[in-house]
Amino acid sequence: MKSGYLLVCALSLTLIVGIGCGKSSNSRPKLALESINQVVGHDDSMRAMFKLSNAKNLSNGLFVAIRNRINQVPFPVTDSVGLDTFPVQIPNFNGSATGELRFALPSQGFLSESGNLHMNDTLIYKFYAITPNNDTSNTVTSPQIVILNP
Repeated sequence: MKSGYLLVCALSLTLIVGIGCGKSSNSRPKLALESINQVVGHDDSMRAMFKLSNAKNLSNGLFVAIRNRINQVPFPVTDSVGLDTFPVQIPNFNGSATGELRFALPSQGFLSESGNLHMNDTLIYKFYAITPNNDTSNTVTSPQIVILNP
């Protein structure tokens, strides 16, 4: 199952590189990370706020978050809580060129360990958006996010 997510990630990155090389960066939608909580309690959520610009074609597109665990002590291979690639459909916002996007993931089931390891988890996320016509935004990288596990 994990290899399927890696395949989706690799295809997405190939798509981004291919489209990015053929399009002018002036017409691309742009994401800017406005805020994100960097410490997430065991029963809390990671919350990120993004500012969108040049985004009139993003209605009904996809917002994608890709998780990368960077723990000093790796989690066991059998621990695969949550998705590594998390696509979310962007609602129709009637062609507005600017706006804000709020993204949240609960710690339980998406961010934290599944076993009884009692280890904190350190993550970095990459975020981007894709229009229905497969034009991609810039990629935004989060600061380190620490998920506290009891």
